[in-house]
Amino acid sequence: MKKIIYLFLLILIYSNAIAQKNDGTVSSLIKAEKYFNEYLSKEGLSKSFLKFASDKGVVFRPNPININEYYNQNPSDTKNLSREPEFAMISKAGDLGFTSGLYTLANEESSSYVHYLSIWKSKNQKKWKLVLDAGIEHKKPLYKPANQFIDPIDYKYSKLIGPKKIKMREDIVFSTDLLFSKSLDKSGNKSLNDFYSSNVRFYFPNQLPIIGKSNAIDFIYQMGKPLICFPNFVDRAFSGDLAYTNGKASIGLNKYNYIRIWQKDLESKWNIILDMYVFEE
Repeated sequence: MKKIIYLFLLILIYSNAIAQKNDGTVSSLIKAEKYFNEYLSKEGLSKSFLKFASDKGVVFRPNPININEYYNQNPSDTKNLSREPEFAMISKAGDLGFTSGLYTLANEESSSYVHYLSIWKSKNQKKWKLVLDAGIEHKKPLYKPANQFIDPIDYKYSKLIGPKKIKMREDIVFSTDLLFSKSLDKSGNKSLNDFYSSNVRFYFPNQLPIIGKSNAIDFIYQMGKPLICFPNFVDRAFSGDLAYTNGKASIGLNKYNYIRIWQKDLESKWNIILDMYVFEE
């Protein structure tokens, strides 16, 4: 009997390790997300975030705060929350990726619907760790969009990069975000077309995700106020093809925290593929 119990524990430990393991494909990230969801349904919200979070990971609740600090100060055993990714991507180096989709908080009287963005990092293609989590609440979706889980087109990139060049690469993305911000300030939103990818996803409070460049730009113009923003953080994949920034933004009198996912295209141009805005506290 003891041997059976011991064998069961070994299988359980091994399966948990596999669930978080990064094999350099987006499917491994989806598995980590699935394991996160399963763990949450058994152990509750706080324990799940504390288990999966990087030491320096942040959550936007609504302002950015360290994940471990937040959930230690705000313990929650909520288990009736499900997350289902519908959009995910991974870098060529397999060290940076993100998942996004719908999470539903089911209550007896009503349910809440949120589109989340989770950014994950993995050192030396080991376990995936959560480095950023944010979300926007909206009404119940009428339909489920098709899943898009995207692996790199190829895995070619320069591996002989020193710390200075890595810092320079991060500075390029930060400078691009800063250029975007200054361009918006001068053009009155006209620069959106130059920085948004054709299939950009725009996440805004109390709105269902807006997909596609023209749809996102139309929505921003309909607000009738210029988008003003300024970056304060950047991180980039070692392979140099995927990055994210976050910072502060305002539209009229309303103030926001923003998170942007950037992807470098075949012509080495950085484009925004996901742009999220969370109300600032």
